[in-house]
Amino acid sequence: MRRLARRAHIVAIAREHFFQHGFAGTTMSAIALTLGGSKATLWSYFASKEALLEAVVRDTTEVVQRDTILSLPTDGDPADRLTELCRSMIERACSPIVTKLIRLIGPLADQQPEIAKIFFECGPGETLDLIGEYLRNQFPDSVWTADYPAAARDLLGLSITEIQLQRAWGVGHKITAADKEKRARHAAAVFLRAYGKDAVSIPHDTACANPSMQS
Repeated sequence: MRRLARRAHIVAIAREHFFQHGFAGTTMSAIALTLGGSKATLWSYFASKEALLEAVVRDTTEVVQRDTILSLPTDGDPADRLTELCRSMIERACSPIVTKLIRLIGPLADQQPEIAKIFFECGPGETLDLIGEYLRNQFPDSVWTADYPAAARDLLGLSITEIQLQRAWGVGHKITAADKEKRARHAAAVFLRAYGKDAVSIPHDTACANPSMQS
């Protein structure tokens, strides 16, 4: 147990170094100095900086999945349930730790594809799986498609693409609660217009309003 706690502490310290300095700018020596131990101790836990980064990615995506739980309501109107799901996806996308992780992993995708793959599988990939299963279980009579993975990708994209791009690149104004709510309602409405069997009942102004968050 003590070794596990020590390992978790190392990963937490390494995460801050990677977030602040990037992969190239982070050294095992600097991490060991922050830890207050020797490099030999650090190496006994992680054989390389790449192995430590992998641990940081796995641990951080687990933290995100745990601390920003997707809301998957099972009762209520389909539009209301989808809007609540979109709200929770947007909150996750706006998490500072998610933005930092994307900024860290993005530049490494070509040089370290395995790390990028781990990030996708443990983060966005797992989220897409959850959304797809939710749609399959909760909306089989409300949507015309049986391709739930594709529907999940579209719903996630409608909800967070603009927000995540702006946050990743540090552009646009600070996203407010009103921005998030407008985006969630827009995403749910457009999704139901595209996939809903009864799309005619979705208010046209809600589905087509542009919730742009440009400053």
